[in-house]
Amino acid sequence: MSSQKKKSSDAITAVLAGKEIIVHDHQDARIIYDNGYYGSLQKDKTLSLYFDEALHLLERGVIKIMAQKKTLTLSECTKIFTENMDGFWKDYLVYKDLRNRGYILGRGMSKLVKYRLYPRGAKIGQDVAKTMICPLSEGKSINLEELDEIITQAQSAKKKLLIACVDRLGDVSYYELQTLFS
Repeated sequence: MSSQKKKSSDAITAVLAGKEIIVHDHQDARIIYDNGYYGSLQKDKTLSLYFDEALHLLERGVIKIMAQKKTLTLSECTKIFTENMDGFWKDYLVYKDLRNRGYILGRGMSKLVKYRLYPRGAKIGQDVAKTMICPLSEGKSINLEELDEIITQAQSAKKKLLIACVDRLGDVSYYELQTLFS
């Protein structure tokens, strides 16, 4: 997948199915997965994409998303995804920022720890994620017990923890947390 936008006629067809996006064509599914480790390959050889992955691929012109035999626009997808997933926009901005920096992301381990961050050039299944990402919005509070639980999860998994703080302009800043209470 080149960084250039593809024509929508060249885009791979994906279908909105509840809370996920499915690429039914086996070859297309494999192409998307192999060229960036997006989504998860299913036993039936389809590819299941989360909303953040699908929006990123849609923005890049790699896929087009269909619902009820209609091609959805970027703004329609954003509206649907935001309505169906709490905190979608914040999570998406973090996802997009890290993907644009060349990282591969896997799903996190809890409601607050959304992503596992693999090193650039990593191979899923061979390499291990070394960092956990917790997206938070600037100005939103998080209680100390939750924060301590997140740090404990990361430490017990022997991972580095990054708090991804999204400001009101959509910019993302990263802060490493190592310990909260001694």
